[in-house]
This record gives sequence, structure tokens and C-alpha cells, in this order.
Amino acid sequence: MKRNPIRDLTLTSVFAAIILVMTFVPQLGFITLGITELTLIHIPVLIGVFLLPKRYAFVLGFVFGLGSLLRALQINAGIAIAFTNPLVSILPRLLFVLVSIYLYKGITALEGKFKKSDVAIFSFVALVTIVGVFYSSSAIADFAGWNKSTLNFIALLLSTVLISLYYAFIAGKKKENILYPSVLLLSSLMHTIIVLTAILIFSRQLLVDLLLTENVVGVLVAIAATNGLVEAFLAAVVGTPIILALKQVQEKY
Repeated sequence: MKRNPIRDLTLTSVFAAIILVMTFVPQLGFITLGITELTLIHIPVLIGVFLLPKRYAFVLGFVFGLGSLLRALQINAGIAIAFTNPLVSILPRLLFVLVSIYLYKGITALEGKFKKSDVAIFSFVALVTIVGVFYSSSAIADFAGWNKSTLNFIALLLSTVLISLYYAFIAGKKKENILYPSVLLLSSLMHTIIVLTAILIFSRQLLVDLLLTENVVGVLVAIAATNGLVEAFLAAVVGTPIILALKQVQEKY
């Protein structure tokens, strides 16, 4: 498909505006859940990774990070203090774009290379889901002192539900369209991991003061596998139909 520079620049501007609106309108891009937040702003960034040249995808990642920084300076309380550091607010979002680009390229290269490549992609996503949910239940058990056997059983049920929803979402689609929800899901999980790792590295003491515990790693693992999985599945459900629709428009024009 031939690139149209004006169209790419216009689409980048639209997505950048959407990112800023989602950043500063309360409970739209950042949905507060206790001391944590459910982040949805990464979705338009990921759509840009699919539809735009790399340089524009990085622009969207920078706008995402800059908006997060400005919002943190505005709030300047709780966990938002961590995001006043550009190494927590901006750098992870640029790394997130880079990882997403290579995930897209990697899974695109895998798809169709052998007879059951779609099964391999599904199995990998299922494995990531199971491992994430299992380790989150273990982290919650260690942090809260709850019964580990009960939490592991709940984790097993939750993994089954999430994998079933993922299968139901991709079932009946063309094989090439399995690429989009899979990359959206995995890239979204990587966004959560990268951001939480940056917080751990650059704002560990803030976490200790907020959570009143030295076991901040366990808490972050629990957040990554709970909030992270929800964000990932929302990215797949919301992002996939938008990408498919915009791809059709790009092919026509």
C-alpha cells in the first residue's frame, strides 16, 4: 500500500488530540482504582503502530508520555508523583512503542510461515495469560496473607475465562486478522510491565511510603497481572475493529 504523507500526518494529529483529551478528561483515559489506575490511552498509540510510519508512532508515544507528565504535575499526589519524572512518564512510553513495533513485525513474520501458525500465536497468548494470572495470585497471597490454594483455584478459573473470551473474539475471523488482537494484547501487557518496572527503578521509596511495605515487587506483580490483563483485553476488543475499519479506508485512498 502506497504511503500518503498528508494522510499519515493528519491521522497522527487526530490520534495525538485523542490522546490529550483522554489524558486530561477525568476517568476517561486514566480510570482510578484505589491507588492504581486503569490506563486506556495506550490504545490509540497502538493503533498508530499498525497504521502509521515508525516516526509517527514514536510521536504518539511521546505525546502519551508528555501528557502523563503534565497530568502528574497537575495532580502531584499519590502514585502520580512518580510520573513527574520523565524517566517514568516519557521514556517507558517510547520503549513501549519500540517493543510494539517489533512485536508486530515478529508476529507478522511468524504468521503464515507454517501450517498452524495461528495455533502457535493463540497458544503463546494463552501461555502469557496463564503465567500472568498465576503469578499475580501468588503475589497477592504473599502480600495479603490469603489462602494460596484458594487464590490458585480462582486464578485457574480466571485464566479459563480470559482464554475463552480471547478465543471467542478471534474465532471465525480471517487468519490474518488474528494478528491484530494478539499484538494489541501482548503490546498492552508489555506497556504495563515497562511502566511498572520504571516506577520500581526510579520511585521505589515512593511505593514503600504509599504501600507501607517493603514488598513492593509483589504488589507490582499483582497490579501487572490484574490491571495489565484488563487493559490488554480492552485494547484487543476496542482496537481491533478500529484498525480493521481504518485499514479498509487506507486501501481505498
